[in-house]
Amino acid sequence: MREYLKKLRKDKHLTQQNVADVLGISQNYYHCIENGERQKDLDLSIVMKLSELFGVTFEWIAEQEKAYKS
Repeated sequence: MREYLKKLRKDKHLTQQNVADVLGISQNYYHCIENGERQKDLDLSIVMKLSELFGVTFEWIAEQEKAYKS
């Protein structure tokens, strides 16, 4: 599970649907990303939008992804 995404989302008081709407994807697809059901790398455009939405750097998300994969 990508706990860092869930924590960022909850800290902003957003639902998975809210985040999915910003990303331009379905809620189900975002659910799969957040819950680790999508094992492949996150698309660059999604990472950029997540960093803007959550107010973190692209590099921070990349570090979290590296930790998630190991």
